[in-house]
Parts: sequence; C-alpha cells; structure tokens
Amino acid sequence: MPFNSTSPEHSEGFIRLALAAPFLQYLTDRETDPQPALDQVGLKAELLSDPSVYVHSELVYGLLNAFSDLSGDRYLGLNVGETFDLQGWPPFAQALQSSKTLFEFFTRFVGLVPQESNSVRHSLVIEADKATYRIERQQEPTVPPIQVTGFGAAIYVRLLQTVVGGSWDSSRVRWESRYINGLPIDYKGIEVGLGTDPGMQISFPVEWLFLHHGTQDSTMPITSPRQDEEVTVVAALRSVLREKLDETELGPEAVAGLLGIQPERFLKALQQQGTTLPREIKRLRVDVAKEHLKEDKMTITEIGLMLGYSDKSHFTRFFRGQTGMTPTKFRLGS
Repeated sequence: MPFNSTSPEHSEGFIRLALAAPFLQYLTDRETDPQPALDQVGLKAELLSDPSVYVHSELVYGLLNAFSDLSGDRYLGLNVGETFDLQGWPPFAQALQSSKTLFEFFTRFVGLVPQESNSVRHSLVIEADKATYRIERQQEPTVPPIQVTGFGAAIYVRLLQTVVGGSWDSSRVRWESRYINGLPIDYKGIEVGLGTDPGMQISFPVEWLFLHHGTQDSTMPITSPRQDEEVTVVAALRSVLREKLDETELGPEAVAGLLGIQPERFLKALQQQGTTLPREIKRLRVDVAKEHLKEDKMTITEIGLMLGYSDKSHFTRFFRGQTGMTPTKFRLGS
C-alpha cells in the first residue's frame, strides 16, 4: 500500500513512487496505454506525480517490468534512463554544483541520493587501481528488478560520463549486476558482467576521482534531451528490432516508423553516431545469435530461422563471416 511522507525517514524497503514517473511518460509519449500495467499492480497514474508517496520497492519493480511487457520493449529501463533529465534530478544537480572533482561529487551524491529510497545502500569503494560505486539492495528481491537495473545502468554510465568529460574511456568501465538481462552485453562499449548479489555497481579507474570536472563556474555541459535522443537511437533500434530480425522489410522507413520518428531524423541520428542501419542490424543479429548459442536452448537451425535465415548453411556463412568461427564452434567454446 502506498503511503505519504514529508520526510526521508520512511519505512524500510520503500521507495519514492515518483521515480517511476519517467517510465509512465515514456510510454505515454509513444502512445502506449500504461493502464493495464497500473491495474496489474493496483496503482493510479496520478500517484506517480506525487513526490510524497512511497511504495514498497517490490511494487515498483513489478510495475516497471509490467510496463516493459506491455510495450514489448525488453530494454525499456535502459531507454528511459538514457532520456532521463539528469540536470533536473536534485541529488545529481546539487552534488555537481558543489564539487570540483569526481571524488567530491560522489562524496556529496552518496549523502543525497538515499533520500529517494532506503531500499538500497549507496557506497564508494576505493582500491589501489579502481573505484567502485555500489548500490546494494537491503533485501533479497522476490520480484526481479530487471528494468530498474537497466535504468540504473543508463543513469550511472551517463552520470559518470558527464562528470569525467573528456577523460571518458568506456573500455575502462565495468557495470555489474545479477540482472544484466536488462541491458545489451556491449552497452556503450563498457564491460558488462554478471554479479552475485541483487544490487549493481559501476567500476572505473581510481585516478578519475581526482579529475577536475569544471563545474565550479556552472559551465559543465549537460546533455540536452535532444542530444540524448540522438544518442539513444541505436539502443532503441536494437530494442525494437530484436523480435523482428526474421522480417525482410527492415528499411529506414519501416524502422523509423517502429521508433516513432521521421526517416530523415532516423538516418541523420545514425550518421551522427558513425553507423548505418545495415551495420546495426548485422551487429544485432550477431549479438542475438551469440546469446542464444550460449543458452543452448535452441538448435542452430532454429536460431538461424529466428534471425531471418531459412537455410542453416546461409546462417553459418553469415556468422562465420562476422565472428571468424561457425555457430557450432562458438557454442562448444562458450
């Protein structure tokens, strides 16, 4: 049951319901009716706009997972996190404005962000060669927080990238969680690893903590919603096409229509990111093939059919051309 609170001292395991509001807005903007998911968990839409309302974290996990199922978007949390207004998020904005280095930022941020929820504990762990920002869940969840984890990955990767600025190097960053099925394994070029506990964490070079990010003069560039939209195109593309890779009509107009944007805008966004639609479809087919080959639940022929290859030999040639090995060899070695 939701309850109202005027202070951050709320019951253990509860979370501010307004944190789910960006998901509601994301679905509404894409003309997806969120009501069936709200009915499923017994919530009214207007409650999500009330910052004084808290609900148990498990209810939020269930609601966001239901939103994902309803929209058919496996990476809904990730996509919402990539368009989330970081500058309008009080813990981020306040910590950024009052710090000069990443270390100072996290020192302030770790004290501000728990006001949003006490179902998790935030901490910064410093080792000789790396620093790790951890978000530990206080209880073992019975509802898997898949979309919350995807949202968290997008938020904290963006947060770190924004503060680090020109020193950003995705190859030196690792995101870890038990629920990594909420994001692609090659998300933004960072290393994505399977964790052992239900929380999540992001690790990065310890020297980044002492970089000056230049916010003392309030000139730190914050990515605009328009820029976020451009950056999100590939992630959204991968999300909507995962279940359509067996279809023959996957041209720019058809895919742009699935994304709800004009073809010209779609092609321009891909160009700005230095990629093309055929290249991204090819990459997605390889990634999806690898996922299913590792799971060992489908035959190679079935995987090929799912990806649009009616003949096993055609799929084998495609996969070998992209990876240097046959699907059979990849399966045996994974």
